[in-house]
Amino acid sequence: MRRNNKQMTTYFILFSLLLIGVVYAILQANLQINGTAKIQANTWDIHFDNIQVNENSVSIGTADSAATIDPENNCKVDFEVTLSVPGDFYEFTIDVVNAGTIDGMIGELNKTLKVNNEVVSEVPDYLDYSVTYSDGVEIEDNHKIEAGTTETYLVRLEFKTDIEELPQATTITTSLEPQYIQADSSSLNRARLIYDVFKTELQNNSGLVREYSKAHIDSFLTPKNEKIYYWYAANRDSDSVDAIVEKYNVLFAGFCWNMFRTTDSGGVKLIYSGIPNNGRCISTGDGQQIGKTKFNNYDNSMAYFGYMYNPDTMIISQQQAFASDSIFGNGVTYENGVYTLVNTSNSIDTYHHYTCNNSTGTCETVRYYNNSSNKSYLELSNGVDIEQALINMLSADNVNKSNSLIKSLIDTWYQNNMTAYTSKLEDVVFCNKRKIEKLANFNPNGGTLSTSEVEILDVNNGVATNLYCENITDQFSLYNPKAQLTYPVGLMTSEEARFVNNISIIKTGSAYWLMSPYCYVSTEGEMSIIGSSGYFAGSWIISTYGIRPVISLKPGTLYVSGDGSKNNPYIVE
Repeated sequence: MRRNNKQMTTYFILFSLLLIGVVYAILQANLQINGTAKIQANTWDIHFDNIQVNENSVSIGTADSAATIDPENNCKVDFEVTLSVPGDFYEFTIDVVNAGTIDGMIGELNKTLKVNNEVVSEVPDYLDYSVTYSDGVEIEDNHKIEAGTTETYLVRLEFKTDIEELPQATTITTSLEPQYIQADSSSLNRARLIYDVFKTELQNNSGLVREYSKAHIDSFLTPKNEKIYYWYAANRDSDSVDAIVEKYNVLFAGFCWNMFRTTDSGGVKLIYSGIPNNGRCISTGDGQQIGKTKFNNYDNSMAYFGYMYNPDTMIISQQQAFASDSIFGNGVTYENGVYTLVNTSNSIDTYHHYTCNNSTGTCETVRYYNNSSNKSYLELSNGVDIEQALINMLSADNVNKSNSLIKSLIDTWYQNNMTAYTSKLEDVVFCNKRKIEKLANFNPNGGTLSTSEVEILDVNNGVATNLYCENITDQFSLYNPKAQLTYPVGLMTSEEARFVNNISIIKTGSAYWLMSPYCYVSTEGEMSIIGSSGYFAGSWIISTYGIRPVISLKPGTLYVSGDGSKNNPYIVE
């Protein structure tokens, strides 16, 4: 009974649908879907090219043959060498070129090793045999090689020196066959050296990277000799941001960074650029800063130029007119607690800055006027003259005693966010260059009194000279006892910013501090800043600007994916 009811219901529905078709047949619509498929002409071409043998490799004997690409099969390489004594090795690099238009990947990586024609599972203990990418990364299945790109293999065969017994005459046969297939969703971008991004851009003549070859100091303990590269976009004067100039973005430790130069050890310096948004580094302005601060709480002493400073050496600038009967000297002597003016004059001028503020020319504390129009001066005591006062505040061995306000804030941020990543960072010098380039009105031997500016950095001409940090007390490092950092973090310097000169990195839309002093004007000091539109300037130490910390990734640091753009930054794990 139930079965019959079910069948009838079904037939009814079918009948109803037929009626609907009849009723609406008078309203016709001819529907068409037309399509054309064109197969794009593509090429599949992955092959070997460009063998370069290490010049220290063993010589090729008469019965041997150097590594050579088979002239009839550019996917095959043969070589035969003789390793005679421990320490002998044969090493070469060879390019794997994807000259086609289709991405490839390694489907299988077949390795075999024979000793006297017998297949063995392990390399003999007297032999080192390795085939890696040129940066030391292991070659694995599924590694991707994009169309139009080149990978470089490093092949090394070595007769080891740390062996207890010499082997008998032996024939070793090695075979490595990376099988390349069309890349699919399982393909992996292999980890690459982040340092090589700079080198590759320079080799490709992209206009984005330059090589630095002048004086520098990056490594405090032992100077290194790796080449230094820095980012320098060809479109420096353009405000536009395109895919090319964005190749500097890095995602590391949960934050976005801009890599701006390498170090002499092969490390890579990064400047903070914000918090990622769904894996993208798209922050601007204040979002590219960890916060805002004064550089220090006061600016009325040159001691406040320091990333660290010594409060005990501070001499506070003051303003007060001198007595009408004052005489002036172009120098002083000091004996038994009393200053005496030397070579006196009845009036202040470019050669006579010192005064006891009296007509006798003797006093227990002496004034050194650096500006006659606004009556600004430093008051000196205990036998200190102006030359020694500047040394005490800027470069004495004990000058780095207390943290500046900005250093304290950066250290706190690092402690809260970055300590788990310290092992991935290198100790690199952060230069707080407090060397006076022009004494101006602080020069007792003819210094002007008509202008009140002393240039700590010769940056007003808009040119960076070099990256050398002359004074050991300015070389902030984890291992410098005279300028010791708590953590491997600091700030970008004026010289670095000028060399990088990349408006896409430098300009953020919100001004921020650099680590370099700028100048001292009358009674106030200025530190270097990058303005909101990317200009270089100085501003009072007690002004408030953004903080963009700088770190340096260790040599050998790899990125696992990304192309450096804001939407696809290099990922460093």
